[in-house]
Amino acid sequence: MPQRLLDSIRSGFGFLTTIPVGFNEAALDSLAKRMWIFILVGAAIGLFAGGISYVLTFIPHMSDFVHAALTLVALYALTGFIHLDGLADVGDGLLKHGTMQERLRVIKDPYIGVGGIAFCVLSFLLLFAAVVSIKSTALLPALITAEVAAKLSMVEVASLGKATHQGLGSRFAENSGLLIFVVALLLAALVAVLCFGVRGLLVLLPPLALSLGLVKLANMAFGGINGDVIGSSNELGRLIALVAISFL
Repeated sequence: MPQRLLDSIRSGFGFLTTIPVGFNEAALDSLAKRMWIFILVGAAIGLFAGGISYVLTFIPHMSDFVHAALTLVALYALTGFIHLDGLADVGDGLLKHGTMQERLRVIKDPYIGVGGIAFCVLSFLLLFAAVVSIKSTALLPALITAEVAAKLSMVEVASLGKATHQGLGSRFAENSGLLIFVVALLLAALVAVLCFGVRGLLVLLPPLALSLGLVKLANMAFGGINGDVIGSSNELGRLIALVAISFL
């Protein structure tokens, strides 16, 4: 396997997880050009969190609520809260009354306002409810598929969106594209089918639609996308995928 590809995969885990594999800015552009690696990382994250969730099912007398809560603790312990911060910033920006420039200023503000808190709280409530509603024995394939859908959402937003300014988001937006998105979509579809059969393809549709809507909303509200918009698509993609799985 070429060294650059190995470096990109390592950077993918370093960028998207809390695993101390090492990450440097020099490898970021290489990772952005191979953004389909996000799907592989997402599958690994789902496998890890789902594996812990499966092990928890053997603990006697554990309620579904405690099981769901511990599953989410495992998930966020592995992924950190970096993308949740993006959701909070986007929430603040969308609820800001004013010009496009004022909304962008709010997104860059390090403080979290009422809009960001509301978006995160509602997201957590829906995420928790979705995990509780899924049978504990089905959470392993559910989390694998949901994490893949979350990463596919990020690839979609980066590939279809136009960056508002030079920064972390622009490096992914400028180095990705339609071909990268198609490769990521095919990989995600393969994982979804392996986990849920043909029905797995239906799970990917809501995140895809939501991410497309997010790009259009970001264009209207902010004049394009940035790192926060890409990050928020991860949280929303995972959430809507788990909600969809709860209906299977």
